[in-house]
Amino acid sequence: MTEQGNAATRLSGLTLDNDWVVGEMLLTGRRGIGSGGYFSVSYSVSKGNQTAFLKAFDIFQAMERAVQHQQSVTTVMLKQLQAYEFETELHRSCLKMKRIVRILDQGQKMVTPLPNEQFSTVPYMIMELADGGDVRSYIQRASAIDLAMKLYYLRDVASGLLQLHSANIAHQDLKPSNIMIFNGDSAKIGDLGRASQQQSFGLHDALTIAGDRGYAPPEQTYGVTLAEWIDRRQKCDLYQFGSLISFLIFGTTINAALKIRIPREILPPVWGGVCQSYEQALPFLEQAFNEILMDWKSQLPTGIGSEIIEVIQQCSNPDYRVRGSRKTMRQSVPSLGIDRFVSQIDRLATKASIQARTKAN
Repeated sequence: MTEQGNAATRLSGLTLDNDWVVGEMLLTGRRGIGSGGYFSVSYSVSKGNQTAFLKAFDIFQAMERAVQHQQSVTTVMLKQLQAYEFETELHRSCLKMKRIVRILDQGQKMVTPLPNEQFSTVPYMIMELADGGDVRSYIQRASAIDLAMKLYYLRDVASGLLQLHSANIAHQDLKPSNIMIFNGDSAKIGDLGRASQQQSFGLHDALTIAGDRGYAPPEQTYGVTLAEWIDRRQKCDLYQFGSLISFLIFGTTINAALKIRIPREILPPVWGGVCQSYEQALPFLEQAFNEILMDWKSQLPTGIGSEIIEVIQQCSNPDYRVRGSRKTMRQSVPSLGIDRFVSQIDRLATKASIQARTKAN
């Protein structure tokens, strides 16, 4: 790569189709996602008074890596283009989902090639811009975000997850950096790059862990590939949602809390351990999980603390077989009951808001 960077890093100042003007590169910058090696570069873009977010697919970085690892450049390039097509089509199918970050445009830009640069066309997506950024950075910047507002964000995320699952889409990478804040008072799910759609060809379906390994549910970290869609994909989303609750309210994820309580000989290799048996590790995981929930419950206000812990317990139980709403998982046709969690969290947010106002007075 030259000092000037490849074509995906040279979009600033260019005008795209439909009169979008590319602004500065955003701090989210270049990133490789998961084990699939998909790279992107982020920019702000504008058209008139409208500001948006551009995700440029950096196929050049992937091709350079392929050369370094003596892989087929043609195969890697094809996979990168497939990733672009898959993600844009998935976003198009989610246009009516109010809690999913919306795609505004897509296309490709031919960038003036540098000497010896044989290929300089950059595929891109333009998405609505979250003025608050992702929830992790928003919370770090904001002076005070009370429990009620965090619960309203979580209600929005649960609503978005319900919308995706209703369309047979599993996100697979639900984590703080993929939850976007709009106007300070609402949240949407972003980045469908690792998603899967039932009965459709999925680029990541062959992977046991499709998204970020740090947020993967225990069964996946121990290498278990489950046969049923609801178990393999949707329960992964639910586990990650419970971990998102713990992150927003307690400042840590379920996996991070588990890792410090489980002996190394029981931890999976991806967590720095040596155990490869999910069933062998499960009793230890469940004991640690219950201890964590007891500790967290003591930190919450009376009246709503028990219910918040109950939601986390049902969403992120280490045993995937009991993950989901207790009421709906016992039905003749089991469902995760995310609609119940949406209603429950909305009610808890209202309670927390009332408690905060009463305390202030």
